[in-house]
Parts: sequence; structure tokens; C-alpha cells
Amino acid sequence: MEQSIYLIDDDEAIRLSITALLATMGWETQAYESVQSFLVSEPELQHLNGCLLLDIRMPGKSGITLLESWEQMGSTLPAIIMTGHGSIDLCRRAFKNGAFEFLTKPIDADLLIETVGAAFEQQKISQQQRSGQADLREKLATLSAREQQVMTLIMQGKSNKEMARELSLSPRTVEAHRASLFARLEINSLAKLIKIYGGLKEAT
Repeated sequence: MEQSIYLIDDDEAIRLSITALLATMGWETQAYESVQSFLVSEPELQHLNGCLLLDIRMPGKSGITLLESWEQMGSTLPAIIMTGHGSIDLCRRAFKNGAFEFLTKPIDADLLIETVGAAFEQQKISQQQRSGQADLREKLATLSAREQQVMTLIMQGKSNKEMARELSLSPRTVEAHRASLFARLEINSLAKLIKIYGGLKEAT
């Protein structure tokens, strides 16, 4: 899916100038005059692809208010904050709530292009990670309860004999479960299992 810039600013001149600037890069910009109009037009935030360009101070719902509920609303779009009234406290508050970058108006054209490009790249990486976690969850769901127990004990550093003793199984049976879980997860080494297990922790 092609990435887009979602621009929210109550100043029409700024919306037009930024849209024109970003168009020189071949980027598509969806512009909105308020947070409310954006939310009405884009109700499924989790499906948006690209980045958000957000003015902090606007009539009605402010940009910082939207940012504070951004993750809870299911969006993964990197949010680039723009303001003509920057302060250290406002900047700190924006980053605390997950802002990707904080730009002060008037915004330098080259800096804006560079920042949007970096935001696009971050979202692409984030999408790849989420896709990988979904694949991981599907593979983990195929493990039997016993294979999950064996995986947990392997991650605790237990040997086959120790696992056999703890699970009241023979070492040969433990080895069979170990081979089976490796096959189900499509891995062939302990190092890859450690990486998978780390991904499992991140996914949950």
C-alpha cells in the first residue's frame, strides 16, 4: 500500500504550501482543517499507512490531545508535531506521548522532507515487525502443550536430562518433542529459538 501524509492544520495557507512542497517528492498528502474532520474522514486509524503531520494548537480538539490518545486509538502512524508556539514543556509532553519529531514553524523545507522520509521508513519497519509477530503467533499456536513446556525449559537453560526429570519423561521423548517444536517453528538452532522466544515476549 502506498504511503500518504495526513496533514492536520487549521491554517489553509500552511496546508496548501506543505501539500505543494511534499508533492514535489511525489508524495500524496491528505489535508484536514481540524482533528474532528480527520477523525470523521479516517475512522479506521489502524489501517492508515504513512505518517501524520499535526499542528499542536487548533480550535476544538488540539493536536496534543489527539497525540495523547494516538496509540490507544490503534494507530501506528509516526506523528510529526508542528507548532508556531514551541516550548520545552510542550516538546517534552509531545515526545512523552510518542511523537516522532517536533518541528517549529516556519518549518525548513529540507528538514520537513527529511523528517517525513524518516517517518515513512520507521512505519515500514514497524509494519514488517508486526507482520513477523503475526507469523510467529501462528507458528506458536501449532505447538502442543508439551512442546510449549519443553520450549520454556530450554529457555531456562535445562538439559535434556533435566527436562526429562522435571516432566517425568525419558530423555529420548524430550529429544523428540524438541525436534518437533524446532520443525514446527521452522528453525534449526538454539540461537534461532532464542530469537523466536524474544519475539514471543515482545508480541505479548
